[in-house]
Amino acid sequence: MTPETIKDWLVPASTFVTLITASIGGWLALRQYRLKVKSETRLTQSAELEADIKLLKLFTEIMNIAHGRGGTQVSEKTIEKMLSPEVIKDLGLSGTDFRGAIDNAIINLPVGMAAQDAAICAIWVLGNRHEVLKPVAIQALTSLLSFKSEVAGPYLELGIRGRP
Repeated sequence: MTPETIKDWLVPASTFVTLITASIGGWLALRQYRLKVKSETRLTQSAELEADIKLLKLFTEIMNIAHGRGGTQVSEKTIEKMLSPEVIKDLGLSGTDFRGAIDNAIINLPVGMAAQDAAICAIWVLGNRHEVLKPVAIQALTSLLSFKSEVAGPYLELGIRGRP
């Protein structure tokens, strides 16, 4: 083997090595890219699920307003008074028969009619805007017909987009 022969083989051999190195590098880069895409997809799905959960939680809070549930307050002073030995004796309570006495210490906060009506409208709007809320909104409006039919009825007749 002469130096001329070695020189003639050196150029194709170095080209081959370069192509193999570039191919391996490209393959590794594509593999890394594919893993990143999968990771991004999982993060996106997780974020969508978290957003849906928050949306449903807020929707149920709106539903409480639409249904006239404004929350409660508990009067500790009233509970202390109701559970005092004198009151228990006067009422003739025995053992664990304190439920009625404790119920008297719970104050239900009212919800205004305007807040209820606005909440019912919000249920319809959210049902139209968010796919995950469509069946929930239809069920909510149907349930509200029992005591707020004059407000919930027209929204239910309008329907939720995509549903009759």
